[in-house]
Amino acid sequence: MVRKFSERSTRRQFLRQAALGGVLLYGWDVAAAGQLYALRVGSHQQGVRLVFDLDRRLTAAPVIRSVGEVLHIELPGIEHGLGRPAVPTLGPLQGGAEMHEGAAGLVLRLPLREAVRWRSFSLGPDGRAAHRLVLDLMPVAGTAVASPRAHPEGRAGRPIVVCLDPGHGGHDSGAIGAKGTREKDVVLDVGLSLARLIRSTPGMHLVMTRNTDHYVPLMARMHLGLAQRADLFVSIHADAFPERAVRGSTVWALSETGASNAAARWLAKTQNAADPLLGDVQSGVHDPMLNAVLINMTQTAAMNSAVAAADVMIRGLAAVEDLHNAAVQHANFVVLRAPNVPSMLVETAFISNPEEEQRLRDPDFRRLLARTMHDAIVAHFVKAPPADSTWSVTRHVLSKKENLADVALHYGLSVEALRLANNLPRGERQPGEALRVPIMGA
Repeated sequence: MVRKFSERSTRRQFLRQAALGGVLLYGWDVAAAGQLYALRVGSHQQGVRLVFDLDRRLTAAPVIRSVGEVLHIELPGIEHGLGRPAVPTLGPLQGGAEMHEGAAGLVLRLPLREAVRWRSFSLGPDGRAAHRLVLDLMPVAGTAVASPRAHPEGRAGRPIVVCLDPGHGGHDSGAIGAKGTREKDVVLDVGLSLARLIRSTPGMHLVMTRNTDHYVPLMARMHLGLAQRADLFVSIHADAFPERAVRGSTVWALSETGASNAAARWLAKTQNAADPLLGDVQSGVHDPMLNAVLINMTQTAAMNSAVAAADVMIRGLAAVEDLHNAAVQHANFVVLRAPNVPSMLVETAFISNPEEEQRLRDPDFRRLLARTMHDAIVAHFVKAPPADSTWSVTRHVLSKKENLADVALHYGLSVEALRLANNLPRGERQPGEALRVPIMGA
């Protein structure tokens, strides 16, 4: 049975929720009973965004309340249209969920790792998207839920899949420096070094678009990440720019509205032009697949995850190389367009800059780039491990006898990866500080 809500009861419900959680609600409409047919979860700002896909508007405002370590969400007038929802361990969410139909509608229970505040709003149909309830959960500082055990065992699950894409190859040399250094050679060497590190990381599985000097079309690179259901796609480059003074590292994510600046537009054009089969994309005629990727991109977990991973990569590279851009940049690189695959393009340095070309010619510097990128990849998955993977996360409280090197060694990661995963500045930490650490699995 679906209980009808009067205007007065709906208003009381609204005021109760505003007092409990600071929830922001607007635009609710009275309509017939509806059905939940999808639930999407992804990172958003400092917290988590849940998107409930509905076949019609809610009959009244949702009821949201936190009881201990569980968040209760009641969707009035909504019926169960899903199997058990897949909710990952992400941000304040512990992972997993319980769902059942109550007297008023659908009830969802989400275990929490820390206290949260929340806000919610509704969206009407837009393109391919139907009615949606959007719920943002933001952690309340200093309220981490204590782990029941300090060192939990690795859980059963699949390995984390990382797809590495050394740019160019074969007849496509990429950019060429003044001393004849070819981009395709530099990035392949960095990629192979990074591949060795990933293969040695417990619970990770490596996929490479190329591991020799041969050409792989851009669309084939993108489709490999998609076919392998990669958790992260990393394209490695060392590009050029007409101005030789341009230098530093840049990390790119897919743009939904175009390149973010003139350099981005120039780079996207030159990168995409390497594939002779992409004339329709270069001319601005969007094919159906691209349209599907771009629709509601800001609401997809893949885009959110890509930007989060790119941000960690930038912070890692800043320790070993100048930054050309200190924030994630956006451009329509073809290799980043796979739906549901978080994808980034790393511009390690500009081979057109004489000083950076010389550094890129140094094998030690290339290995340093690989170690730095590996630290950033590990740190990203410490912050947000896939829910069905062998990786999980716990919190380690620093004792008086420990330093960061001790903790890093115990959990099988580098000190730099530990710093990146916890947003730590340089220097030692204080005893009693809680650190986010991985359980990597087999």
